[in-house]
Amino acid sequence: MGNFLVIGGSGVMGTAAIQAVRKHFGPDSKIIANWFGKEDPDFRIEGADHTVYGDITDPKCISELKSLGDNSFEYLFYATALGDVGFAIHESTPEQIKRSNQLSFDPILTLEKELNVKTIVGYSTFYLTRHQLASYGAMGFSKEAIEKWTVEKGKSRHTCIRAGLFESSSSRGIKLLLRKSAKNLENLSDPLVRGYFEGVSTKEGVEKYLEGIMDEERELFGDSPTKPDNLLQAHLDLFKAENPVIVNVCGSKIWMTEEPQLLEEYI
Repeated sequence: MGNFLVIGGSGVMGTAAIQAVRKHFGPDSKIIANWFGKEDPDFRIEGADHTVYGDITDPKCISELKSLGDNSFEYLFYATALGDVGFAIHESTPEQIKRSNQLSFDPILTLEKELNVKTIVGYSTFYLTRHQLASYGAMGFSKEAIEKWTVEKGKSRHTCIRAGLFESSSSRGIKLLLRKSAKNLENLSDPLVRGYFEGVSTKEGVEKYLEGIMDEERELFGDSPTKPDNLLQAHLDLFKAENPVIVNVCGSKIWMTEEPQLLEEYI
């Protein structure tokens, strides 16, 4: 029972959140899912009771979501992000960080202020791994902002799911940008990333790069890559946990932590 709001309901994480709500809270739960992209009036998000098209930075969109949920939500899942990627995090300019935060972080603060939500769930990744530091760009700063926000007290309870490598629009964007940059190896400033593309096609370079990420995650966390079922289970574990802060999921490995990852120690 209750109302559940999913921002970015058409994506991989949004799908996992919807499935988890249905499985844990039952069929009577009211799920309102938002998406934004190329508009399709007939598009419906599977598993949601209401599909709302619109830019979450637009007050009109927020007003519609508020109305559908009678401004009372058990959970809000903020599963959308957009920012410049495909280069080292430390190379991000202030303008790129600001642009990334405009959709990837800032709306969380607005939604917490405007809506009555018991728990807000943000999403992060292991951006302090060597491969992520070398390629996650301005999104790294947005994810750090989410993690810092997670451990702060607010109007709503804050929690976060931190996930390892999984196929998503963000990961596809990184791959495309790396292939484009790798046409001229001088564009790849980080020696770790550049090494994957030396003497091979850009397609082979991306495949080697992905294998490098998975090898690093297996070494650090015990498993990789992360599958949709793993993301679903991470949400279920979040629901079952008592006062969860950060739910980590990498492959089939799921564990709880409470400390944010701080970029200042690495860049």
